[in-house]
Amino acid sequence: MPAIYINDVPLDLGNPQHTWGELLDTLDARAAEEGVLLTGARFDGVDEPSFREPNVTARPLSRVTRVDVETAAPAAFLRQCLIEALQPLQNAADRARTLSATYRQADVSRGHEGLTLLAGELRALTVLIGMMNGPLGIDLAALAGHSATAEHHVEELGAMIDSLVTAQESEDWLTVADIVEYDLAPAIESWVALLKRLLERI
Repeated sequence: MPAIYINDVPLDLGNPQHTWGELLDTLDARAAEEGVLLTGARFDGVDEPSFREPNVTARPLSRVTRVDVETAAPAAFLRQCLIEALQPLQNAADRARTLSATYRQADVSRGHEGLTLLAGELRALTVLIGMMNGPLGIDLAALAGHSATAEHHVEELGAMIDSLVTAQESEDWLTVADIVEYDLAPAIESWVALLKRLLERI
């Protein structure tokens, strides 16, 4: 069992946990009792931004000597997340529209580089959606004014990415341009508007 620190304060849980997922469940429960959220995790001094992802929660603790976690008040944490996410998302929407022109000009190499950057920004968005839908308990459907769930939004983004991959594999660059301009860019802009509304309410 590794040494556990919460905000640099040592914690003795007593009962051993075998995986990070088991320990995370315990720490989440303690944080909920205190009215805070787990907002970050480090394993042996190395930050793990995806500490809630299944491939990370399955990690055996026998391979870790020290776990550091950080907590924060939910509203303050959410506000910081939104502030940090909004400009990169707007940049992603702008990049998507630029990419459509790049592919229409058959500048495939530069288009691929731009898509790689865009994919990273979309992954960050899905992580934020998961955080809002999970630990933060944000009702995204109510905020958006319709019945679509957070899972639906993530699936929608995933479907767009799948369509992009199919078009790329077929070297159908005009279809790639259409998907990026008419599907991805408006979807990202919708998220920018939604997150701005949420930021105004907290």
